Amino acid sequence: MILVLRSFLNNRRLLWDFVKRDLRARYVGSSMGFFWSVIFPVVNLVVYHFVFRTVLNTRWSDSQGATEVALVMLAGIVIWQAFAETLTRSTSSLIDNSNLIQKVVFPSELLPAFLVKSSLINMMIGVPVLLIAVTWFGFVDVPRTYMHVPHTTVQHEGAPDTHARIPVLQHEQGDVLRVPIAIERGYRGDVRVTLEYSGSAEHGKDFLGPTQVLLPATARGVDLLLQPLPDDEVEGDEEIIVRIVGVEPGGLAEVGEIPQVQHDFRATLLDDPAPPPGAAPAFAGGSEPRMRNEGYKALSLSWSLLLIPLMLLLQFLFTLSLAYFLSVLNVFLRDTQHLVGVGVVVWMFCTPIFYPAHLVERAGYGWLMQINPMHWIIESWRQILLYGAWPDLMLVLRTGLLSVVLLTLSGRFFFSQKARIPDLL
Repeated sequence: MILVLRSFLNNRRLLWDFVKRDLRARYVGSSMGFFWSVIFPVVNLVVYHFVFRTVLNTRWSDSQGATEVALVMLAGIVIWQAFAETLTRSTSSLIDNSNLIQKVVFPSELLPAFLVKSSLINMMIGVPVLLIAVTWFGFVDVPRTYMHVPHTTVQHEGAPDTHARIPVLQHEQGDVLRVPIAIERGYRGDVRVTLEYSGSAEHGKDFLGPTQVLLPATARGVDLLLQPLPDDEVEGDEEIIVRIVGVEPGGLAEVGEIPQVQHDFRATLLDDPAPPPGAAPAFAGGSEPRMRNEGYKALSLSWSLLLIPLMLLLQFLFTLSLAYFLSVLNVFLRDTQHLVGVGVVVWMFCTPIFYPAHLVERAGYGWLMQINPMHWIIESWRQILLYGAWPDLMLVLRTGLLSVVLLTLSGRFFFSQKARIPDLL
């Protein structure tokens, strides 16, 4: 490893020149230039999100909505794409640049290194897109709330099964009516939901219920509790209509009310005779929050972004160690580059990029996550870029130790074979 670092220091200007040349050559003649570095991950996200989220209905947990799942996938795609590209290109780097190695005294150890560095720089062009999305959904855009309207499946004669919405029947002396209100994703603070009641049943006379409910930051929804009020009047059946008319961050007065898509919850209040003397008084109505899974984190940014240089260094060292080994091996065994192409695909699907790691553990293959360094790296990146959290210290230390050991071994292997490379090319 010392030989590698010494070569980088002595040839730092040449290394940087190769990096700049590679970055220019990527999109030479392209009208959009480096903007393609942003487009590629987004296109991949759309494709993989359609397959894994829409078709296969992959879910990280009951607490994360579609937006959060999309950003989790995007973070994994951006990191993995840089890694996979580097392995593929660096494997054939010595053969592709055989004219330099055979004709002049050239530090061939720079060839895999500049490809690794170029890919990481290209990766960092796409990272701001992810940070902008986290800033928008985590700090600016208030999550949408909606009510779950009860429905059942009915069979029409000569027609396939269809879903038809049915009213909720509620007696004046019945149990408390629960109206489930859900929020699409977590938020950085409490969210206040304003409700409006209408219909033939009068709020405060025929039933009780709050006009505002507060969803804590760690809640995935709330059960709105409506209490029918019994009386001795003959009024006939009446209708209760509940509508969400506004959502705003709790305690942030400067943020105005945000209209929601009109979504009504309808219930039928059946007229019952008056309760017998001495019956228990009616419950006053209220709400009960439904909390998210333990360990859930909302989208956020924090001082943990200061660890980005450290993560870049760890990813550089780990990727470079594999690049050195594969580039030399490909000189001796030309089938290596084809094996790497297959191996990258297998490795990608063994890494929780498009599915949560707990599904692998639940299936009894948790040991795959323990021996997969790219899982450690991607998970650490996600904690920093998506949740504003400090990554797991053990994952960082494990990645750093493995990278140093592998780079020491692969660097020694590379330099031991360096003199033979020109003859084999």
